[in-house]
Amino acid sequence: MNSLTRRKVKIVCTLGPSSQTESQLARLIDEGMDFARLNFSHGTHEFHQNLITAVRLASKNKKRPVGIMQDLQGPKLRVGILPQEGITLKAGDHVLLFPEGSTPKSSTHGKILIPISAEIALPVAQDVQKGARILFDDGRIVTRTIEVSPPEIVIEVENGGKLTSQKGMNLPETPLSIPCLTEKDLEDLKFGLSQGVDAVALSFVRTASDIENLKKEIRKVTHEVPLLIPKIERQEAIEHQASIIEVCDALLIARGDMAVEIGVERVPIIQKELIDSCNRLGVPVITATQMLESMIFSPTPTRAEATDVANAVFDGTDAVMLSAETASGQFPKEAVRTMSRIILEAERTQNRYSRHVDGVPDSGLIVHAIERSAAQIAKQVGAVAIACLTHSGMAARTLAKYRPEVPIVAIMDREDILRRLALVWGVRGIVIPKIVATDDLFAMVGTELKAHGWADVEDLIVVTAGVPTLRRGTTNMVQVHRIGVQTSRHLSSFSKSCSKS
Repeated sequence: MNSLTRRKVKIVCTLGPSSQTESQLARLIDEGMDFARLNFSHGTHEFHQNLITAVRLASKNKKRPVGIMQDLQGPKLRVGILPQEGITLKAGDHVLLFPEGSTPKSSTHGKILIPISAEIALPVAQDVQKGARILFDDGRIVTRTIEVSPPEIVIEVENGGKLTSQKGMNLPETPLSIPCLTEKDLEDLKFGLSQGVDAVALSFVRTASDIENLKKEIRKVTHEVPLLIPKIERQEAIEHQASIIEVCDALLIARGDMAVEIGVERVPIIQKELIDSCNRLGVPVITATQMLESMIFSPTPTRAEATDVANAVFDGTDAVMLSAETASGQFPKEAVRTMSRIILEAERTQNRYSRHVDGVPDSGLIVHAIERSAAQIAKQVGAVAIACLTHSGMAARTLAKYRPEVPIVAIMDREDILRRLALVWGVRGIVIPKIVATDDLFAMVGTELKAHGWADVEDLIVVTAGVPTLRRGTTNMVQVHRIGVQTSRHLSSFSKSCSKS
């Protein structure tokens, strides 16, 4: 069994200039990329279409399912175009923020003029209160509001620095009324859906209703709803995390904007809380931002970065994400290889430092009882893998909640569902065009696992399925099977005995 099969925590790679050709992407897949993130804050639709095509081709040639995540920009608060050399702000300076493309109406005497994005100027000015902080450039420049005349705001600089074009703004103390989905997002969303993206990430989520609105917009276009992934980065989202987790398919901990919004000192605790909450409900969670930041320019990470990745593994994250490291960095292949090695080493000793699944609550559903039992049985009998026959992927996702020590192999008939499982802890998979309930079902499973390198003759495997029909949502059976040995009772007779009991 190779390292890619052994590794349980998945790797998400952001694509860009350093990872845009089929050959570049093939190298990332070889090193361990499981999911590709397309950042729609940058690039044209044509650029992203070429990326999607290249990912699909590289994935097909490497015979490894790779999911594609469309990351919508959201209502990004930014300054407008400034002089090329930027503007130097000093403590005590007064600054007038006004809509880009307009002429300021307020008095400009004694003030530095800085345009901000026209589409967000009015709602921000209507929401912000006198005395509230406004931060720029990832919090490096700190200002405080001293006057508001919508759509214009006057601020006083507390911590200065050089401000350049298009730098971001944050209002950590101000609940914003700007919708999560902008007109740009809706156009990008239609494009992404037409390309068959496997997941959509929503920026600057505040409440569960933002996810519900995204789902409504998707259903206007298609009934095939991809994974919906809210990015947790604002204080409102942290306050409503429980209801957000309940309605999403996965969660992304966006530590960059989060640190600016709530303070960097709170981020480690919030990360642990979010991961624990997701683990308990079986919701996949991605830990992101600056995980191997130094590898943008260096072939090796810092000790602190290696520790950060390992601690996310110990916390229970399903996936870790690379951003500029693979999108624009000088060492994208090395970054993925390094992350994979750190994960594997952390997983080798994970049981010492991670929580046990004994405290994970059950829903009372049959599939939860079956998959929890499968994890326990596999450990007790020394099985080498657990095979889940599943149509929707739910059985495999449920099993991942109980963190079995052996690989989870999803056996299914839909490649698109398998790609979505590429985000889930410990799950690998096999696509069989048509799965039917036959007497040699378990032998078929054993043959497939053997062919893909997950098992060998005489190995024990645990199989879960829905008998006798194998229909969606019918998981009700767990069986131990020895590879290469005829099953003592055929599936048909086993099903009859189940119906009598």
